[in-house]
Amino acid sequence: MYQAQIAVRDVLGSPGPDADYRALPRVTFTDPEIAAVGLTERQARDQGLRVRTALVPNADATRGWIHGPGGEGFLKLVEDADRGVLVGATSAGPAGGELLYGLNVAVHAEVPVERLRHMIYTYPTFHRAVEPALAALR
Repeated sequence: MYQAQIAVRDVLGSPGPDADYRALPRVTFTDPEIAAVGLTERQARDQGLRVRTALVPNADATRGWIHGPGGEGFLKLVEDADRGVLVGATSAGPAGGELLYGLNVAVHAEVPVERLRHMIYTYPTFHRAVEPALAALR
């Protein structure tokens, strides 16, 4: 859908931005669901970035704990340590794709990690895992 919008603009000669794939999201609808956005740790290192990573289990989020059996999984963040922005994230577990929406925005918009650390996270959701993951990047 994203590429179609760009192609239609190009064909019609309408103004708009070129394709931007640095926050490319992907979801594999398995059980558990696996989702990712942006770069993996290896891809970031291969590009020469100095990275910080954090890996937290879903149980660190209240929703993961409430979910009980079948709620296992994790959230991994990849930060470009020099710029202080997220360049990637991976989620495994229930609603893994939905968990990545806010992180997709953060990677695409290059929101500073420090700003992400000081926002209010919806309670009780799997998104709560983002907060301890950001704290673990230090």
